[in-house]
Amino acid sequence: MSVKKPYYRIIRYGHAGHDDYILDERYAEDRFVLCQAYKLIEDDLKKIFEFIEPANRNRNVYSHRLYELFLRCATEFESNCKRILFANGYRKSDNLGIKDYQKINAATRLSSYQLRLNIWHPNPKTFRPFKDWTKGHTLGWYKDYNNVKHDRYANFEKASLVNVINAVSAVFSILFAQFNSYSLNPYTDQLVFHSTDDNFLYTENSLFSIRPFANWKKSERYSFDWNKIKDLPDSFQRYRF
Repeated sequence: MSVKKPYYRIIRYGHAGHDDYILDERYAEDRFVLCQAYKLIEDDLKKIFEFIEPANRNRNVYSHRLYELFLRCATEFESNCKRILFANGYRKSDNLGIKDYQKINAATRLSSYQLRLNIWHPNPKTFRPFKDWTKGHTLGWYKDYNNVKHDRYANFEKASLVNVINAVSAVFSILFAQFNSYSLNPYTDQLVFHSTDDNFLYTENSLFSIRPFANWKKSERYSFDWNKIKDLPDSFQRYRF
């Protein structure tokens, strides 16, 4: 049996289609704000690429600018996680942490998301920022973020180029897990994007191309006519984390 109502802030398609529910403010009222925050992060990463070549030999380069962007990305990642959890009724008296955020993986399959950076030298490089969740481990880049945040002097090298790119791609992934291909075109209600032969999605201005999880079981997929349920007072449902 398939899913008859969309969950709050959780997509269940690997590609665009039948997703007008994402534009409903009841689903998420802050889509533009979150996408704008990511756009600024991506723009700043592009500026860093003007001084540090995205290449194998530079993967461990670190600097104050990278450190600054690293912290911004991690904060944005945490903010998105909280929005997903709280929208679905998740409650916890203590401060949320990575073990709480990891629960989102079962609902989104973020651990399977792949992002490609074509400008990486000598060959395009694929990043999987949530791969560690596949085996239930904490995220390596997020652990490094916490280490450098709490003791920059001892752990400054953790603010490396490769960690920052993983963090940026993590923010983009969690946006896509909420807004599907609208995260590629956040400022319009029209979906305009391209797909490579191996199913990576991108636009002309994309820094990353992205291949989200698409192999949902039939019982896990959304199966509804949004036009028939959109006017109901309970058009959405909560995912039980």
